[in-house]
Amino acid sequence: MNSTKRTFMFLGTAAGSLLLAFLVNLASAPKAVEGFSEIGQEFFPEFLDPLKATELSVVKYDAELKEPQSFAVKKNDQGFWVIPSHHDYPAEAAERLARTAASMIGIRKVAVQSRSKDDWGRYGVLEPTAEATVAADGTDPRGTQLALKDGSGNELVNLVIGRAVEGRDAHYYVRQPDKNTVFVAKLNVDLSTKFADWIEPDLLKVNQPDLSRILVNRYSVDEQQGTINQGEVLDFLKDKTSGKWGLDGLNAETEQVKEAALTDLVRNLDQLKIVGVRPKPQGLNADLTVSEEVAQNPLLRQVLQTDMQRQGYFVARGPQNSVQLVSNEGELIAGTTNGVRYTLYFGEIARGTAKDIEVGLKEQPAEGAAAEPAKEGETPADPASGPEKGPRRYLLVKVDYDEGLLGAKPEEPVAPEKPAILNDANAPVDPAPAADKPAEPAEKPAEGAEKAEGDKPADPGCDEPQPKPAADEPQATPAEPAAAAAPATPAPAAPQDPAAAAAPAADEPQPAPVDPKAEAQKAYDQALAEYEAAKAGHAAAVKAWDDRAKEGQKRVKELSQRFAGWYYVITAESFEKFQISRTVAVEPKSAEPAPGAAPGGAALPGLNVPGLGAPIVPPGGGN
Repeated sequence: MNSTKRTFMFLGTAAGSLLLAFLVNLASAPKAVEGFSEIGQEFFPEFLDPLKATELSVVKYDAELKEPQSFAVKKNDQGFWVIPSHHDYPAEAAERLARTAASMIGIRKVAVQSRSKDDWGRYGVLEPTAEATVAADGTDPRGTQLALKDGSGNELVNLVIGRAVEGRDAHYYVRQPDKNTVFVAKLNVDLSTKFADWIEPDLLKVNQPDLSRILVNRYSVDEQQGTINQGEVLDFLKDKTSGKWGLDGLNAETEQVKEAALTDLVRNLDQLKIVGVRPKPQGLNADLTVSEEVAQNPLLRQVLQTDMQRQGYFVARGPQNSVQLVSNEGELIAGTTNGVRYTLYFGEIARGTAKDIEVGLKEQPAEGAAAEPAKEGETPADPASGPEKGPRRYLLVKVDYDEGLLGAKPEEPVAPEKPAILNDANAPVDPAPAADKPAEPAEKPAEGAEKAEGDKPADPGCDEPQPKPAADEPQATPAEPAAAAAPATPAPAAPQDPAAAAAPAADEPQPAPVDPKAEAQKAYDQALAEYEAAKAGHAAAVKAWDDRAKEGQKRVKELSQRFAGWYYVITAESFEKFQISRTVAVEPKSAEPAPGAAPGGAALPGLNVPGLGAPIVPPGGGN
């Protein structure tokens, strides 16, 4: 028993030693660092198809506004791309979103930078919505959060992108929002949160060659007096043949349109871009007329007026007590060859930061207040450098169809009437009368020619008839009567009588007698050929006219839907180019005008602008 006990004691001691050694070894072994096993792996290995992404959201902290700012674009339930962060404005997002999504595929974890939450601010990977303090050197601890989702709302990508890694090109500190580890990753993300980059850049969808008419009406509204100050009205018309622009009221002898000025104006219409949007208020129709409900209700009309006045627009009374829209800085009307007529209304200056310009985030003035002047230190529209420098301005666009812009519809040609002489089969074929005495046509060619021309004397200055030679006397030459009638002074060697000079010699062949029926047939055949040619071209001309009309009506329908719900914001540069004056548009004409000079001076047909010349009285100024 004693030896057995000793054996068990030895075994127990050995087991305890082994256990102690194991525990000591376990305690002293280095711990596995979190995240190191993931180096080289992809952040989102299941995201392989960029076309699955149907929603993008980007959130970034704005240090100037001291609040996070978001930008989002998605495909809505109807299958249209919209920008939720900008009032669901229509987006051209399919290609750009696919590029952004593709740039997020295959991003790998290059290195582990930190496993501590305390280091998030140091590397700029705090969520942009987190509460944090900006460092003394101005660095922000918050990053930019980018997320992609599919059509079912499932998350495909979600990553907080922090500061760039010093000394390593295109490498950034990044973190997945639900994890602590900060990684280094190489990124080349095709990402833009600029509103203008996600929308259709061509606002009006008009081509320069199609523009045929531009009317600039530079009135302004005196808000204090409630009246309109009428300025210049410039009506430009493009000549169909030369392609040159003319101006109503132009002195064609001394003035001409500056081609460069009109080219700039036309190009600005073609390339007009917007930098922001606002939803239009309820009660304002797509054609910018006031709905009947609002027009008949003074209270609703006042609410609408207050809302619109902030952007520089007014509900005013026009002819026959009609209610219509006027704008603070006038309007421009542009017509195209397919009947599309655009009307651009220029409103108030848009103030605030770039984000305010895009979506209108600033608190609106109190109801009934007019657009406030800029406060001390406030810059209109957050001026930027480059083409967007200067104060932005509000714009409303209306489009309608004007058949008058197509020109007159081709009329069907009328068949020529067959001459009566061709209808009478027994009509005599008489040669033209040759002389008063048919017996002597061959001997008096000059006289016969005179009779054929209306029995007028050869010399209109002579009232005396030509002497008749005796029957047995030789025929006198045409020069002899002229010599006999000449004064006593020496006569020149050359004959002075034009008829005598033009008379053919006696031995020359006589002209063939004229066949009236043949001449009539010839003229009729020519007229008939011209008619057939016109008839053949008429069908093509009518079809071309109808095609232009259909295209114009289709375009008006599409554009009306596009412009129906929005105020726009345009750059100061665009606005200034639209405010063209006669001084800028007209120059003195050179002494010898170039071929194909622009037409001018003639009255131009109207653009069917209702109430253009009629006074407009804002509400309260009339009945």
